[in-house]
Amino acid sequence: MSFLFAPILLGSQLVIAIALADSVPTVNIHNTCRAAASVTSGTSIQTDIDICVSSEQKAREQMVKDWSQYAGVDKIRCVQAGPKVYLPSYVEWLTCLEGESTLRQIRKDNSKSPD
Repeated sequence: MSFLFAPILLGSQLVIAIALADSVPTVNIHNTCRAAASVTSGTSIQTDIDICVSSEQKAREQMVKDWSQYAGVDKIRCVQAGPKVYLPSYVEWLTCLEGESTLRQIRKDNSKSPD
């Protein structure tokens, strides 16, 4: 496995080791979902956590499925550790990767079309 970035230590937690070339990074999404549920105004905190975890799991599954199709530069840009307060999210990463992929395709299509 080749690493494009070294493991990232934020505070006292090892958040992610970005092994971008070979596989989707694994993070403890429960921490992100608990933090998000504590600031949202849903029906209950546990319901919000459950919905969040389900969404994050689906996003990770999609990333795993499509990982080899994403450009390396997009993986680096989209799947990165942020500042100390940042909590990683597969939904956020997937949204970024899909957006970058779509933008790349639009630019490619536009460069082929006559002016």
